[in-house]
Order: sequence, then structure tokens, then C-alpha cells
Amino acid sequence: MPALTLPAEFERYAAFPRELFEGNPYWRPTDEHGLIAEISNQSAYAAHSRAQAFWIVDGSRVVAVVTAMVDDLYRAQRKEKAGHLLFFDARPDCEDEAASVLEEACRWLRGQDAEFARLGLKFGWQLPYTIDAYDAPPTILHTYNPPYYHRHIKNAGFATEKGVVEFRVQFTAALAERYRQLTSPEGATLRPWDFSRLEEETDRFSRLLNDTFAEHWGFGRFTIEELGGLTHGLRDFLVPEFCWFAEVDGEAAGFVFSLPDLNQGEAITHGVLLIIGVSKKFRGRGINTALGARSYLAMIDRGYQSASYTVVLDDNWPSRRTAEKLGCRVARNFCIYRREL
Repeated sequence: MPALTLPAEFERYAAFPRELFEGNPYWRPTDEHGLIAEISNQSAYAAHSRAQAFWIVDGSRVVAVVTAMVDDLYRAQRKEKAGHLLFFDARPDCEDEAASVLEEACRWLRGQDAEFARLGLKFGWQLPYTIDAYDAPPTILHTYNPPYYHRHIKNAGFATEKGVVEFRVQFTAALAERYRQLTSPEGATLRPWDFSRLEEETDRFSRLLNDTFAEHWGFGRFTIEELGGLTHGLRDFLVPEFCWFAEVDGEAAGFVFSLPDLNQGEAITHGVLLIIGVSKKFRGRGINTALGARSYLAMIDRGYQSASYTVVLDDNWPSRRTAEKLGCRVARNFCIYRREL
């Protein structure tokens, strides 16, 4: 079972989902160049992580693929010997081959001193697998997966580790009025990002994200170079008024990062609240709800009809309550898998 090493192999790996799902009305293409950089250790993450891609090829066709990865920065922060399995794709009639490629990737992780393999989540790399939204396009930064993936994964010895949800809201005049009443949090001021100073704003975003998510399950610290993929990398598509910072007495206190759902196509009327966070010492003042309300109001002003709030762990009740205050309800479910090594 080959471990990929050649540029042509990485290109073929990255093209496999297109070969597998092209023509499916719900599949959306991913950034193949970005994927190649990640699985070949050419991305910004390579400064503190190691990845190895695997596949099974049957004659002229790719059958199953997966990438194993260890992140030294994540391990140091979380104090756990984690290994990650990412970008798994397989054909429906190849259950044994899917199990084999996952087994080989687990063997590689054991050689990297990993004690368990987490499949389907690494913030900055991949978001989890849907378990119910098969008849709708994935929200931006999510990827499409068919139902049979879960059969393949569980037959390879994995069990569900965490549940995850995506909230959605349909905007109404009444909700817009509610949002306007929520935008003045106690003792805090809000301002939109200044895209003319995107380098500075990315630095502030990086510091706040790493601070506010330091205790979040499964989260690993991001470098400013990595987060540049969300800011500088998506600059042409971002709407400054969708992204806000909160300050208390001149100190950065929180942020929200939202963007258009580019997976819709050309006529975008759906926004995505992707990340929201408030520093621990400033929580309990309604800052998080105010940030979300500001972002959603900007979407309404732009003519958007709906928005997501994604992704949220099943047991992250503070974030779930924020989503509910914004009128959101659970619309999609996902799961993250784990296998002991």
C-alpha cells in the first residue's frame, strides 16, 4: 500500500473527489492546490506538523485515500499524543480497501508515537463528516460526504468521539429588530475589521482566537501564517462588515469572523458565521451575542436571506445558547471519529 511521495501522485490524490463525485448536485469542488500543499508538507502547517498521504490504486483507478498527520504544536498544547486522519475518500464498493488504507495510516501514526487516531476533524484542515445533510450542498469549508462513508469508517474500527452541529437562521424583520437591540453589550465597543490594515487585523484575530479557544476541545493554536489563509487568502471574497472586533477599555475582548457561503454559486444570499470568541475575563456581558447580531445585521443589509452558525460541539452549551439567542436552530449534524492505537 503505497505512501505517496511524487508530485503526480499528490495531484491524482487531490483530483480523486472530483472523479468520485463530479455530477453529484450536492458536491462542491475543493481547493486542489491547497490540498496538495497540505498532504505534501508544503503548507504553513509544515512548520510544526508532519503529514503522510496513503492510497490504494486498483489498475487505473484510485480506490481509497487518506492522509495521516501529527501536529507537534497541538500535542504540546493539549498534552496528548494525538494523531489525525484527514481527507478520507473511498468508493462505495471497496469496503475492504477502505479499511486497509485506514489501517496503514494508523500504523504510520503509531510510528509517530500517537496513542489514538482522530478522524474527521482538525481545525484549519478539515471539518467533520455530515450524518444527515446528504441532499444539500455543504456550507463553505465543509466538504461533501456520502452516507456509506460511515459504514467504511466504523468497519475499520472507529467509534464516534464527538457530535457536532450546524445552526441556521432564516432572517426576518422581527429578527433584525432583535439584533439591533443586542448590539450594545455592557461596557464594550464594537468595530468592523479594517481591511486596509489586514496584516494588523489578522494579527489581532490570531491572538484573540488562540486566547478564546485555548480550552476548547480539539483546538490547537494557530500561527499567524496559517490564519492568513482565511484572511489574506479569502480577501477577495470577504465582506468587512461581516467581521467585527469587541474592545473593553481599549483592550481586545472578542471577535467574529463571518463570510459569504461561496458554495452557493454566483447568487449568494446565505452567510456563514464561522468563528466567534470572547476572552474569558470578558464573558457574561453579552459581547458574543452582540458580535453575532452585528454580523447578521450586516448580512441583512446586504440582502442576505439566511445564515449558518457553524460548527458547534454538541456539548458546547455556551455557544449553542448564543446561536439560539440569534434565532438559530440546529439544521445539520456531524460526527468525529476516534480509534485507539
